[in-house]
Amino acid sequence: MAAVDLDLATLRCAQDGRVLTVRVEAPPFDYMTAAMQDDLMRLVEAVRSDAGVGAVVVTGGVPGRYITHFSISDVLAGAESLPPAVPRPMASLLVRTVTALAAVGPARRLLERTPLSSLVRTARFQAACAAILRSPAVWIAAIDGPCGGGGLELSGFFDLRLATPDARVMLPELSVGLTTTFGGQRLATLVGPTRALELMLNADALTAAQAHALGWVDHVVNGDVVARAQALGARYARRPRAVVAAQKAIFTDDVPPAESLTREAVAQVVGLSSPTTRAALACWLDRQDPSGDSTFLTDPQPWRDGTALDMNPT
Repeated sequence: MAAVDLDLATLRCAQDGRVLTVRVEAPPFDYMTAAMQDDLMRLVEAVRSDAGVGAVVVTGGVPGRYITHFSISDVLAGAESLPPAVPRPMASLLVRTVTALAAVGPARRLLERTPLSSLVRTARFQAACAAILRSPAVWIAAIDGPCGGGGLELSGFFDLRLATPDARVMLPELSVGLTTTFGGQRLATLVGPTRALELMLNADALTAAQAHALGWVDHVVNGDVVARAQALGARYARRPRAVVAAQKAIFTDDVPPAESLTREAVAQVVGLSSPTTRAALACWLDRQDPSGDSTFLTDPQPWRDGTALDMNPT
């Protein structure tokens, strides 16, 4: 099924060209709920297999809201399903066992009917977030309201984060005795561990400008942040999906340097053997300036815009 045709409870999808725009609609406050996590997991998988999607723009569907944070009532319900004061060794065994079983369909469905269902969803949602880092589509957050807790953690896995000047960014978990659930390491990668911890210790709601200075917001947009994100998405969606996925994996896979270099070489061999890449190289030579200078310098716009040739032929 095409991603745009998904029947989702909390997400509204529309597609223009190769850009899929996803609006989060969980009124009145756009809290992240179990239903929203289920929808997002389905969306990530659909985008992975939908060759017609080159970019995904995620924004708020409730005026003045993005993804505010986790639903605290859902969090409390999950907490009350666990025995009190679980020791760390037992918690480790429980989480590792559930994570392994959650990857197996029949076992997962059985666990989902037990008090461990919230742990199953956490394991599956963590896997979906990791999949965004390897997605062949470019994911862009268009933040137009409060972005906190689970909304901040999720958006940290996106490739770009744009925000309006009046957006607010917060990670208040420590103030209620919680750690991050799935986005802590990603946040530390983006802004550094010291700044990540300070953000959580303060439990402040940062302005978009402050989040930009921190390194979490990539662009502060005066005006229509969704239109800006869509314009970027249309441009980036012209890049070949397989190559985008390979490059994202090179940047984000946690492997030793030697293995990372090997993987880069492998990706390069795959690219060089691709008919689409070979056509692009031939096109570059056809467009080369008669002087021999680089067309990236003499006529760069078609390459920047991705219009020199179709890199995603059907």
